[in-house]
Amino acid sequence: MPEIPPPTSAAHKQRLIAAYTDEAHYNTGRYRGLAMVSMRLADAPALGEAVDALLQASGVAECKWEKVRSARTRFAAAKLLDWALIQAQQGTLRLDALTWDTEVASRAGQGVPHITNLRKMYRALLERVTPARWGSDASWQLYPDEQSAMPWERLIAGLPQIASVTVCRSHEQPLIQLADLFAGLAVYSRDGYDLYERWLCDPPELRGLSLVPPDENDPTARYSASDRARCLLLDDFFTTCKFRHLGVSLRTRRGLFTGDPAKPLAFHWWMP
Repeated sequence: MPEIPPPTSAAHKQRLIAAYTDEAHYNTGRYRGLAMVSMRLADAPALGEAVDALLQASGVAECKWEKVRSARTRFAAAKLLDWALIQAQQGTLRLDALTWDTEVASRAGQGVPHITNLRKMYRALLERVTPARWGSDASWQLYPDEQSAMPWERLIAGLPQIASVTVCRSHEQPLIQLADLFAGLAVYSRDGYDLYERWLCDPPELRGLSLVPPDENDPTARYSASDRARCLLLDDFFTTCKFRHLGVSLRTRRGLFTGDPAKPLAFHWWMP
């Protein structure tokens, strides 16, 4: 897809914003989502290199939500999330995750094909969220993960804040992997909340927190390695958000949610 040329004036260059996006479970499950990591365009190369360095230090070539299934990938994901929270608090980047409930959409008479719904959600993110981020006069350069069914030129029509769209491959762009991680975490916090709540109430030996790890081959094991890794990651992430006063709730709404969308880290819930 040809790029739409960005503005070239000196004034606009000072307000250029880069945004990296990806989605999670857009065609499966009750809860689905997408996320956006945004920053000043001038800061994007250094931030991308920092994420890449964290991945290399963790011995992980790629860190996306679907790969968070073991202690190793959990540690890598935790490093990325902690780094991102620090950057958000410092004002270097912003993080937005948008999740939706397909059952609510169906009851509202909006039971449409999943790809059509995904397009609507991307449009909602770009139309409602981006103007409130980095100032209303910012000019955005969008870098989404490749998705052949997304008509980007049509999606950004009538959105003057979106100056260009450059489709990327996530394994080549660490900041898209970060967006994927946030999208997956946001969806899991809602879709897997019942399991997380049960895990939270169990004793350490069942939760995988004891000195002797559970037997992976035990057919009576209460949680899989993937369950334990994701519950631990979600719990640590939420605890860190509370410690840093980021305004994120989890148990009140049974899923990650930010009451004040102006926060640098915002979990939005789409409602019809």
